[in-house]
Amino acid sequence: MIALTAGALSVSANANTKKAPNQPKGDVTFEYRFADDLKQTPDSIARQEQWFRDAKFGAFIHFGVYSTLEGEYEGRGNGFRYSEWIQVSAQMSADEYRKVAKTFNPVDFDADEWAKTFKDAGIQYVVITSKHHDGFALFDSMVSDYNIVDYTPFKRDIIKELSEACHKQGLKFGVYYSHAQDWDEPDAPYLNTRTKRSFLHPELPADFEPDFDSYLAEKSLPQVEELMKNYDLDLIWFDTPVDMTFERAKQFTDIVRQYRPNCLINSRIIHRGKGKILQENLKLFDYVSIGDKEVPTKKLPLYVESPDSVSSSFGYKTKGNHYYHTETEMIHRLVNTVCAGGNSLLNNGPMGNGQLDPEAVRLYGVIGDWLKVNGESIYGTVRNPLPERPEWGDCSASKDGKTLYLHVFEWPESGSITVEDMPGTATAAVFLANGEEATISQEGDILKVNLPDAPLDAYDTVIKVTL
Repeated sequence: MIALTAGALSVSANANTKKAPNQPKGDVTFEYRFADDLKQTPDSIARQEQWFRDAKFGAFIHFGVYSTLEGEYEGRGNGFRYSEWIQVSAQMSADEYRKVAKTFNPVDFDADEWAKTFKDAGIQYVVITSKHHDGFALFDSMVSDYNIVDYTPFKRDIIKELSEACHKQGLKFGVYYSHAQDWDEPDAPYLNTRTKRSFLHPELPADFEPDFDSYLAEKSLPQVEELMKNYDLDLIWFDTPVDMTFERAKQFTDIVRQYRPNCLINSRIIHRGKGKILQENLKLFDYVSIGDKEVPTKKLPLYVESPDSVSSSFGYKTKGNHYYHTETEMIHRLVNTVCAGGNSLLNNGPMGNGQLDPEAVRLYGVIGDWLKVNGESIYGTVRNPLPERPEWGDCSASKDGKTLYLHVFEWPESGSITVEDMPGTATAAVFLANGEEATISQEGDILKVNLPDAPLDAYDTVIKVTL
């Protein structure tokens, strides 16, 4: 057990504190969730500006015991879209799931190969599940032996190996940590009615009363402290903050700030992905993780990240209903997210043997090829300066405001596009796909760009406009 910092566990189990709006009810529109006057704290903005705002494109990785089951256990659980929830969707007890964990042996895992794949795809940072809701850790933990080093035949620290490999490639590295849900721990809460504590822990007496703060003190907080002390982390990604109050969440923030002051913290430390953001909670985190696979539909007052996925699941899934997104969908979702003022964290679920999902690798490769040509319209840009998203696609801009990048998704039959409410006078325009100049004309604040007969790019033809 790691000793926590003084005062870290000052909240009692019976603390009478107001809960954050964790459960979305009713209106989940961006207009409702993001008040126009929300302002991120200056220290959080400074942390974002060190690298996060310029990065734009990250890889999310859901990998663990569930990867070996591929979305089904003994014929059960395959109807749920997320394979990483198999313990709950198949109503497996903690003991039953632990038997599967005992066999987890991803012998083909190669951290250097993973990192190179991400680098080649134009990815700038990587976030992997260090502990998902199943409670199993992918790192060498002294707090609990329910981890990949102590509990499995693999006996290697995946978090350590991948951190070192990513940093060697010049990528930033972070971990996902499920700080509230832990299906292996009776005292931890769970998210919904898909399971019951009596399913997860049938050995418990009928009158068992869970002690959430005991779980936080004995496992969750100490493991986060381990991660901060023992690993070179640029970001920590919390999730599903069930029963998380401001005081409880602050304990996690304080540990992160003590050991790694520049480590970014996401909003799910206290807010659900589609919960209303409260100004008083902004001091706990650095940026907002919006809903799973959600793409912003408007410009937002806070910097956001979209936790997207190449498929309908986050963990590797072959059983039951499952599909992959198309190359066009993935590129458009990336572009729309960046143009709205955010990052795209695109998930893949590696296979149980430790190899990356081949279809995910292919999709990453297509995006990477597109970025090799059009990357300047994504990396280091700022959100769309136009009042609205144009009907033909989207728009990003350079930080100095002297360059617009027009992303043309829909090729018009008219042979031209118009840009209304231009922020300045255009002096030149170039197609990034071939470097050729585009013919332009401007009257007042309306710009007209003439286009060739057919798109120059199969997914998104980008026009660089100089002001």
